[in-house]
Amino acid sequence: MTATAGKYRLLGELGRGGMATVFLAAVEGPSRFTKLVVVKQLHQELSAELEFREMFMDEARLAARLSHPNIVQTFEVIEGDGKFLLVMEYLEGQPLSNVRSRLARKKLLGVPEQVRVMADVLEGLHAAHEAKDWDGTPLSVVHRDVSPHNVFVTYEGLVKVVDFGVAKASTSSQRTQTGVIKGKISYMAPEQALGKKCDRRADVFAVGIMLWEAIAERRIWKDIPDPGIMHYLISDQVPKLAEHAPDAHPMLIEICNRALAVNPEERFASAAEMRAALDRYMATLPSRPEARTFGATISENFTEERAKIRAVIERQLTQGPLLATGEIASMGLPQLPKTELSGASGAQNLTAAATPAARNASFPPDAPGTGMTGMTGLSMSSAVHPAPEQKSARNTPLVVSISAAALGLLTLAAVLVWRTMPAPSAASTEPPPSAKTTAVDTPSTTAPATGEPALSAPSASQSAQPTPSASNANANVNGKGPKGPAHVKPPPSATTPATTTKPPDIILNR
Repeated sequence: MTATAGKYRLLGELGRGGMATVFLAAVEGPSRFTKLVVVKQLHQELSAELEFREMFMDEARLAARLSHPNIVQTFEVIEGDGKFLLVMEYLEGQPLSNVRSRLARKKLLGVPEQVRVMADVLEGLHAAHEAKDWDGTPLSVVHRDVSPHNVFVTYEGLVKVVDFGVAKASTSSQRTQTGVIKGKISYMAPEQALGKKCDRRADVFAVGIMLWEAIAERRIWKDIPDPGIMHYLISDQVPKLAEHAPDAHPMLIEICNRALAVNPEERFASAAEMRAALDRYMATLPSRPEARTFGATISENFTEERAKIRAVIERQLTQGPLLATGEIASMGLPQLPKTELSGASGAQNLTAAATPAARNASFPPDAPGTGMTGMTGLSMSSAVHPAPEQKSARNTPLVVSISAAALGLLTLAAVLVWRTMPAPSAASTEPPPSAKTTAVDTPSTTAPATGEPALSAPSASQSAQPTPSASNANANVNGKGPKGPAHVKPPPSATTPATTTKPPDIILNR
């Protein structure tokens, strides 16, 4: 059976997070028209909760108002039958966390290329910060979860900001309570870590940390737990880039120092202002990094992942026509390769989501358990954390269903066979002998004193039929004696009522 979500045919599961599951899907049309998309579905158990439904729909409403080349695009929102779906564009590439991990290990990722990526990230964030409602009212959007996991780089070198699941906007139906932290502490601004009100400058701080780590080639909060990070943030003890990368360009050191100022008033006032500072640095380079060259490098180093995903897509698209079941189910869907799956999605970022392993790893964090791993080579328009490996568990519902169906068929067959069997004859059942019955050789016609109906003497025709004696009856019971019918039903007497079902006791006198 082909799983579908409305008109979208599900090809494979990209990832599963605390709030939603992300599928790769295709919409088909006439003349073999096929377009790949990403479908994000709110978990069924969370769709009954008003808070999670509003968070999911807030993300959908906000995404519908954001249209920029450096922001992932949202096409459609589907609500019905208790399901909430978000349809987004399909991107073929890798998260920045994956790119850093693999290319930095091979010494293929330089500072100029990462500076260009940061410039595009700031361009997308500025577009979100400047977004307005349909009536022109500023939305005051703050992403609040800017990190390498939520920056996607395509194989053409395009940079996209993804996952506005915990973004704050003036139109949001949910209001973050004071003291509630949303995002990753390892990339948080001090005011955000303390649960205070934050604005666009919190996103500027997060980009400053990403730039700091790209230049220093290590994590900024290495070996520091969450409480220690918060202590350093509020006490203005953010590590200085000059101390960890003394050979860095002075312009980059100045940009990082300003972006990472503890006081928001001392930071860049907007993402566009920080982008302009990075542009001035790139103007000093002999040649400006090109997106196409950077994308080609990424594509060459993720050839295996790209081939596997294309094979899955080709196999799924040629399986057969779309079955409009209207149901979302991962049963039967292939699990696409998640060699370095990570990210954040909605409910998993309701609190600080940075794990100690992710914070303590040094850059580049390519070793297992570092937390800086990325997502699949597909669109992570809504990046999610991977669920634990459950290959066998995913087949359990199918095995149970087939077993139950087989058991039901066997039971039905047994019932049908039983019903077609002939019912046992009443003549084959011998009533238990009475304690007063006496075995005799010659029957008498004398009526019993107990009022039992008397039997007349057998006629000539009846005497020709064999009549079992008491001794023959006992012999038949013991499995011995002459062959022949073990029991002969006596002919009904004229005085015996027709409705009598129990054979009368026969008392014969010697």
